[in-house]
Amino acid sequence: MEAHSFSPDSTGPRRAAVLGLAAATTVLGAREMHRLLSAQGTSAPELVLMVLFTLCFGWIALSFWTSIAGFLQLVLGPRLPGLRYPTAEEEARPLTSRTSVVMPIHNEDPTAVFANLQATYESVAATGHLDAFDFYVLSDSTRAEAWVAEELAWADLVRRVGGQGRIFYRRRTDNTGKKAGNLGDFCERWGRRYDFTVVLDADSLMDGRTLVKMARLMELNPRAGILQAPPLCVGRMTLFARLQQFAGRVYGPVVAAGAAAWQLGESNYWGHNAILRTEAFINHCGLPVLPGKQPFGGHILSHDFVEAALMRRAGYTVWLVPELGGSYEQPPPNLLAYAQRDRRWCQGNLQHLSLVLAGGLHPLSRAHFLMGVMSYVASPLWLLFLLSGLAAALHDRFLLDPHTLEAPHLAFDAPAALRLFGVSMAMLFAPKVLGLLLALFRSDESARMGGRVKLVLSVLAESVLASLLAPVMMLFQSHFVFGTLLGYRVNWSSQQREDADLPWSEAARRHAAHVAVGVGVIAVAALVSSSLVAWLMPVAGGLLLSIPLTVLTARASLGTWAARRGLFLLPEETEPPEVLERAQTLCEEHAVESVDDAVERVLSDTKTHALHLALLESQPELVRDSVPAALESARRKLLGGVTEPLSAQEKVAALLDVDTLSEAREQRLTRTLS
Repeated sequence: MEAHSFSPDSTGPRRAAVLGLAAATTVLGAREMHRLLSAQGTSAPELVLMVLFTLCFGWIALSFWTSIAGFLQLVLGPRLPGLRYPTAEEEARPLTSRTSVVMPIHNEDPTAVFANLQATYESVAATGHLDAFDFYVLSDSTRAEAWVAEELAWADLVRRVGGQGRIFYRRRTDNTGKKAGNLGDFCERWGRRYDFTVVLDADSLMDGRTLVKMARLMELNPRAGILQAPPLCVGRMTLFARLQQFAGRVYGPVVAAGAAAWQLGESNYWGHNAILRTEAFINHCGLPVLPGKQPFGGHILSHDFVEAALMRRAGYTVWLVPELGGSYEQPPPNLLAYAQRDRRWCQGNLQHLSLVLAGGLHPLSRAHFLMGVMSYVASPLWLLFLLSGLAAALHDRFLLDPHTLEAPHLAFDAPAALRLFGVSMAMLFAPKVLGLLLALFRSDESARMGGRVKLVLSVLAESVLASLLAPVMMLFQSHFVFGTLLGYRVNWSSQQREDADLPWSEAARRHAAHVAVGVGVIAVAALVSSSLVAWLMPVAGGLLLSIPLTVLTARASLGTWAARRGLFLLPEETEPPEVLERAQTLCEEHAVESVDDAVERVLSDTKTHALHLALLESQPELVRDSVPAALESARRKLLGGVTEPLSAQEKVAALLDVDTLSEAREQRLTRTLS
């Protein structure tokens, strides 16, 4: 066997080390907690507390040992065993494969979308391998104005870069399956023309050299089904976004390298900024429609985990490759936008519970489903742990015999409790410390992040703010989990991506319950003892401050203020890669004109009219998707002299019908000439 070929046996020691150490740590922590709780006998609340602590501590232990593995991987050996990497001679050769780069979009800002696409396209062209790539914009936009603006932006992009026959635009009217359905439609129509497919998000940006590396790795590793390039968050200026960007840049590599180090060829797929082996994806990764209704039934929302599991079941490997670099995306600009995105992900991950026992899956694919579920269920578990702790304290305070509490052999071991708490916090903050150490020892990197002093200050400030925001996200995610279990379903809507100040009224409305919980926690703790109040202040404090924290961290002015003082800086800001600079320049120089009324624009502007009809005629299947009643009503208004404005559905129906648009424009021109 070649030195670089993948062998399942090579994963054994790594997985045994990480999972074994995580299990042993969990057992030790659980034993210590049991000793502390059983000193005065074990009440029902304390039994619940014990179970919840074990689950939560086990989750922390796995994250801790994964970060240790990531630190060692980054320090000792940057390349993963099992993947064959190109030699210098192979890197100089032309690519022999064909790759499609697809960007599914849904009611997005076309300026940012097409600026990122152009920057990626030009970056690929600069590598000399452009002939191996085609680019597709796959629109699922439902707003007529977004649709027409996308068409104009696409035509302008093709003209600017000479991308005829290489950059394509397709809009579908039937949005079945959301993003996964959008990608599936592409695969059915055009997928088999290509060896590989790179999937982007609407905010994705990728360096051309990274795309070429990914395609070459797929050529050299014929059993690789998916290669994931971890995206780095960049491009936003609100304080909340800058905190995410900074955390992802400093701590993210440790976590990603750790996951890759022990998962190897059974890693996961994140749904974007990844390359797929197209034929294997088409043949083996068709998504099932789950039985029953949403939230647990219907189309799968978090499709990426399932596609990775199906790819692995078919005998192909799935790799997370952190060393690729050159992969970017944008974070949500504020806490509420972050929570909105999290709600959809939460429902999608909980859907995976019905797939854990699906036949033929690799054990680690099942583990990925469970880890995805745990990433959200951990929040209600921590909440229940907190409430159980309060219940246990109230039980001991008011229901136990005071003389029993004072017995020397039943005294609570406060120093041991502090040690266990300290160990838990150390494990929780380990990725931050390890990421900071790596950045500090890489002098060129720390210099580009404001210097060592500013870097340490940034980590401390980020840790404090993240600790305050964590209880708020705990309640948000608990609400999402319980809501899903009770049958509430989420609506698929566009994400907020642009920086914008958040109104105080909106924050107060969304956080009123969080503040009330914070007040309640402090009030109940005060019934027990002042020391318990002090223990719970880190949690309650974040809840009590949730309104001003959300409003202030949503401000770009505070993010800019911090950046000017050297806080939360990224190397990609102080010395930005060429593709990032180019995307920003294109956003400023080629802002897409907004379309106020899509039908009016198509009827009044000759260029828009010709472009729209040409695209319609290239997709005759779109006509079948028109709603007859809406089209009849639109024709009555457009051709019958009715001055009533068109509804959103009527606009879409009119824009789908070549005859209606042609007749309405001819009628308008006739009136103008007469």
